Amino acid sequence: MKYLLLFLCAVPLFAQTISQVQFEPPDPTSRTAVLAHVHLPAYGCGVASVTTARIGSAITIALFPRTIECLIAAAADVTVDLGVLPAGVYGVNVVPGNSSFEPVILAGETLVARDANPPFEVRPNTRGSGLDSIRLVGPDLGDAVAVHFGTISVEIQSASPTELKVKEPGFAPGTFDVTITKQNGTTLRATAAYNVPTPNPIHANRAFYERVLLPVFWSGPGAFGAQWVTTATLYNGTEYTVTPAYTSVFLISCFPVCERRPLPKATVSMTAGSTLPAGYVEELPRQAMTNIDLGLNVRDTSRSAQDLGTEIPVVHESQLYARPFSIPNVPHDSRYRTTLRLYNLDSAPPFILRVFLSGATEPLAVTTIPLTAAAGLHNGGYAEVTELLPPLPEFISGPLRLEIDPQIHSGIRSAWGFVTVTNNETQHVTVISPQ
Repeated sequence: MKYLLLFLCAVPLFAQTISQVQFEPPDPTSRTAVLAHVHLPAYGCGVASVTTARIGSAITIALFPRTIECLIAAAADVTVDLGVLPAGVYGVNVVPGNSSFEPVILAGETLVARDANPPFEVRPNTRGSGLDSIRLVGPDLGDAVAVHFGTISVEIQSASPTELKVKEPGFAPGTFDVTITKQNGTTLRATAAYNVPTPNPIHANRAFYERVLLPVFWSGPGAFGAQWVTTATLYNGTEYTVTPAYTSVFLISCFPVCERRPLPKATVSMTAGSTLPAGYVEELPRQAMTNIDLGLNVRDTSRSAQDLGTEIPVVHESQLYARPFSIPNVPHDSRYRTTLRLYNLDSAPPFILRVFLSGATEPLAVTTIPLTAAAGLHNGGYAEVTELLPPLPEFISGPLRLEIDPQIHSGIRSAWGFVTVTNNETQHVTVISPQ
C-alpha cells in the first residue's frame, strides 16, 4: 500500500471540477507586472515547486507535485510572477512538471498585454453591432491611406489630423493589432488593441471586459402583501454606443427595429422580470467603465407612498473577495427578517458561515452553505440563507458578525455576499454589505 500511495502522489489527478487561471491585473500593459493565479481542484499530494518558461507568445507554467504519502488529493493553488511582458497575445498553459511524455495541459488561458504607449487609441476597442464606426485617435493621422485590423483592411470613412473614422470590421473572435499605413509608407501599430469576444464562453477576455454583479434583479410578491420591484440603471457617459459582451439587462426591447444598446450620453433604466432572483453578471467593455455609472434599487410598490425603496450595491470586480470576509453589525431581532445572500462568480463551491456575537471570539454557529449554479451568474453559484442561527436563550441578544469563508486559496477574486434586513411591519429594507 505504501508504494501505491507514493505512485498516486507522484502524478496529477485529472477528473475533477473547474480548473482556473486568472491574471492580476486582468488588463495588464507592457509596463505592468503580471501575476498568474492558478487553481486546480486536485493535483496529487500538492505542489512542491513551480517553474515558468516563455518562448515567443507561449508561456508554460510547470507544476512539480510533492512525492509524499497522502490519502486524499490536494488542490493546487499557486501564484506565479510572470513579470512585465511585451505587448501581445499570449497562450498561458499549466502542465505537469514531471511528465516524460507530451505534457497534458491541466489549465489554460489567453493573456493580453496591451501596448502601454500606442501611437493612437482605438475607441471603442471591442466589438459593436457589426455596422458601427470606430475612431482611431492620435496625432498626425490625416495622411493615412490604409487601416488594417489584423490582416483585414477596413474602410476609412473620414479623416482629420487627429482622428480617423473607420468602418467596423467583421471577423472571427480574437484580439487583433490595428495598423495605420501613411502616404510615405510608414506604419503605425497599436498592438493587441481590439477584441472580438468568443460566442458564449465561460467569460469574455477580461483584458477588455469587466464583470459587474447586480446582486438582485427580480420582481414579484413577497411576505405581508409586499410587491417587490427591482430597477437597474446605467448612464453611458462615453462618446460611443456601449456593447456588452453577451446578453445584458440593459438591452432594451423594441419593435420592429431600433438601437437596443445604451447610446452615448444616455440613461437606460430597466425593471426586472421574475426570472433572475440570484441577480445578474454584466460583462461590459472595460474601456467604457471609467465613464459608466450604475445603480440598483429595490422597492415595495404596495407601500410606495411611504418608501421610495432601497439602494442595492452594484459590485465591481475589485470589490470581490479571494479570502474570508465579515459582515458586522447584523441585527438579531424578531421584528425583522434577515437574509444573507452569497455569490461566487466563477463556480458553485460551498461556503462556510460562522456567526459571532459582536466582540466574541468563539462562534455561536458554524454552517456549511451549499451554492447552486445560477444562469444569471454565467456558471457562478448563489445561496440564500434566512435562518442564521438556531433558537437561542433570551439572554443572548445583540448584533451579530457574520464571517464568510468562500474557501478560496488561489488568490482568484470571485466571492461576495450581503445582508438585507426587512421590517415586518413597514417592509422597509436595510442593506448591510462588506466595505
